[in-house]
Amino acid sequence: MSIWQRLFGFRLRLNRRSRNTNVTPKIGRRGLSITSKFIAAFVALLLLLVQVAMTGFLSLNTVVKETEAAIVSSVEVQRLVFGMDNALQEARRLERDFFWRWSYIGFSAALTDYAETHRQQIDKVLEISGRLQRLIAGDRVSDALRRSNPDILSYIRMVERYSSSFKEAVGLVSSLGIDNVGLLAQLEQNSTQLRDIIQLAQEPQLMVLYREMKKFEEEYVSKRQTAKIHKVSEAAGHLGQAIKASVKLDALQQTQSLEYLQKYELAVQEIVQLDREIDSKVSSFDAQALEVSEKLLGLANKEVERARAQISQTSRIATVLLLAAVLGAVLLAGVIANVFATALQRLEAEQGKSERLLLNILPQAIANRLKQGPSTIAESFADVTVLFADIVGFTELSARISPTELVELLNQIFSTFDLLAERHNLEKIKTIGDAYMVVGGLPKPQVDHIEAIADMALDMLTEISRFSTSSGESFNIRIGINTGPVVAGVIGTKKFIYDLWGDTVNIASRMESHGIPGCIQVSEATYERLRDKFHFEPRGAIYVKGKGDMNSYLLKGKF
Repeated sequence: MSIWQRLFGFRLRLNRRSRNTNVTPKIGRRGLSITSKFIAAFVALLLLLVQVAMTGFLSLNTVVKETEAAIVSSVEVQRLVFGMDNALQEARRLERDFFWRWSYIGFSAALTDYAETHRQQIDKVLEISGRLQRLIAGDRVSDALRRSNPDILSYIRMVERYSSSFKEAVGLVSSLGIDNVGLLAQLEQNSTQLRDIIQLAQEPQLMVLYREMKKFEEEYVSKRQTAKIHKVSEAAGHLGQAIKASVKLDALQQTQSLEYLQKYELAVQEIVQLDREIDSKVSSFDAQALEVSEKLLGLANKEVERARAQISQTSRIATVLLLAAVLGAVLLAGVIANVFATALQRLEAEQGKSERLLLNILPQAIANRLKQGPSTIAESFADVTVLFADIVGFTELSARISPTELVELLNQIFSTFDLLAERHNLEKIKTIGDAYMVVGGLPKPQVDHIEAIADMALDMLTEISRFSTSSGESFNIRIGINTGPVVAGVIGTKKFIYDLWGDTVNIASRMESHGIPGCIQVSEATYERLRDKFHFEPRGAIYVKGKGDMNSYLLKGKF
């Protein structure tokens, strides 16, 4: 891991911890040393930043003056060329939409929706091209771009010709599609009159041929495919022969039918001819527009590349000036970062110790509440189970062995009990001398807290027996359990303690103090809740100070 990664990693973790706790580790003289290092490192870093900033300012000021004109002009040229090309592409899209949709939405609607907007886009192209001409006439562009003015003039003339061709094509479309009098309307009128006469004959074959002809006509009008118009002509020929051969049409009806069919075919031919003229008006523009547009875009891109080359050349000068400052900055920054990382690591380690000490004293939920701000923490719990355990004969043992050995033995025993409490999801409250207190059902409610306490009590007897065998000492414990409501809270301002109060606690303590060595004595309240899951042996009534005689039971095992 690099120095900078260590620095920022420690800084982030420290920030997260500082937001979540107001407990400050007492570091003593080491804290003063860390503060001094922070101040020294900050001053050095500030001086370094001033030095690099001054050097960078002087160097980059030269770069800015040399390249500002090139950057502005090249980017503006490119922006105008792109804008001109985009406006033209939008006009082409509107052109395609007009020719594609006019037969569906009507000529008048297409003229309003597409042709007018098309004219606005062409005006935009011409306006942008005028701005481009004025820009390249200045002295901030390259000679190559300045010499491109004839290409721009050619582009403008080409766009103007295209606009004129589009207007002519729109005029031709009006001949096709103007309401009630266009060629399409005439085509529909002739086909309708032809259908009316054919229907009088009541000859199914004639209607089949008529519908086939109309189907090909509709396909051509919608797709403008030459192959479809051949199908229309072929179908019209078959229909004409069928009319001549029909015996259900009289001579006058046959004459009228053939006359309407001839008018229909002439209208189809005129429509095809108009479509060809419309297509020729605008189809030749694509290749020309693409060639000139690509040429202008190429010049604009070259102008940008020229500006970049100029920036690169002037930047090399600034790089030489900055190199010495940067090298010194890197070395000094590495030293500063190492100082910061080391100081933060030590501070984080101290804060971690403080955090662990706090969690050893208080439950996690209570510690989190204390971190949020100083306040009185007191809560009532309606249903918890309290366990007291006391090591029998520990006072006599303390007279036979050294204090160090005594504390070591007690630490081993209680550490084992701590593991049991954690395994059964219970909360250790405190130890007093050779007494151990644990509770189930707080600070977070627990449905099976009574069973968990009972299981832990049985495990405690097992562990004490195992410990006696391994140590060679004769250890035994008394355990008392009671269930009921308690009050829990934190007392003290410097040495915190989380404790419980209430009759439930007192009765649990009496169950232990009046118990039998090597046995687990429970109150009647606990017995009633566990009688269906554990083996019990009635102990009888015992006298409890302040409560009188109370029934108690000895927990023997689990079903």
